[in-house]
Amino acid sequence: MIKGNKELFKYLGIIFVSVLLTCKLPRDSYSIMQYVIGPIRFENSVVYLSGIIPLIIFVIGIRGLFRLERYASKSKLLIFLTVIILVVPIMRSSVEAVKTAYFWTINDGLKSIDLKDANFKILDVTDSEATLKIKLTLIDHGRDTTDFKVRLYLPGSLMNYFDTELIELDEQYKTFGHRNVFSIDKNITVNLADGCTAEEVQDSHWYWETFRYDLYNEKQSVKMIYHGI
Repeated sequence: MIKGNKELFKYLGIIFVSVLLTCKLPRDSYSIMQYVIGPIRFENSVVYLSGIIPLIIFVIGIRGLFRLERYASKSKLLIFLTVIILVVPIMRSSVEAVKTAYFWTINDGLKSIDLKDANFKILDVTDSEATLKIKLTLIDHGRDTTDFKVRLYLPGSLMNYFDTELIELDEQYKTFGHRNVFSIDKNITVNLADGCTAEEVQDSHWYWETFRYDLYNEKQSVKMIYHGI
């Protein structure tokens, strides 16, 4: 029985590793594996390979469960569905719970804020200016009220089009801790750089780029990373 339990926890641990590798990093829209194996970009398409290694690890774990003596008479389909529907979500929730506990424990102003979602779009481009949509959804795991402002650092390609390195959002924002979800959704108009045309902006792969958002106040500054792909 003890040996059987060890084997069970071994294969559940292998499955947990596959789940862990696909969970988003703190203040980042990428997982560990997306940094290890980044997307392969072609002229007009992108190939994602980051899920291959977690999938292989998951298959090793699930096949190990199939071979356990205690499940010899059980349906393999039932075991697979149980892992997918019940076990994997619990593992993901446990990873999020650990992350939440960490941010709550440090309770250090901006450092307790995590990235929940982000987006960047170019809504409209004319011969002289462009309208940008900046969206940022944050979750504050701290226990106190925090005031901050936001600046967006543009990737190198867009700096050439807009002739600026960063965009400052004028408003001062406030979160209240206790897992408060806070969203920023703002449209901003910026001038095009001299010599840049609307066609150049529209034909670029700006939606593939990586954007850095800085949250800052007089005491602290933290960065949030959003990858277009």
